Amino acid sequence: MRGLLNSERFRRDHRWARGRVSDYLDGELAPAGRARMERHLGECAECRRLLDGLRRILDGLHRLSPPSDGVDALGIAASVRARLGELD
Repeated sequence: MRGLLNSERFRRDHRWARGRVSDYLDGELAPAGRARMERHLGECAECRRLLDGLRRILDGLHRLSPPSDGVDALGIAASVRARLGELD
């Protein structure tokens, strides 16, 4: 019976966690939510990979040079794509 309850908790937490990984990464979860996320991340390789992917994206974005005088959205997007390609 205990295994069934743990399995149900895992599925419930997995559905909850997938939509909140970014909030966790940004430090926007309340302490109880943060603890729930950390417990789930300890159990779920899929969510750990998602978190790692988001961290890599943010790291790549933080390494981008700031835009010059005028903001060129297409140029920024192309730069992001190029830098992310360097991470592979």
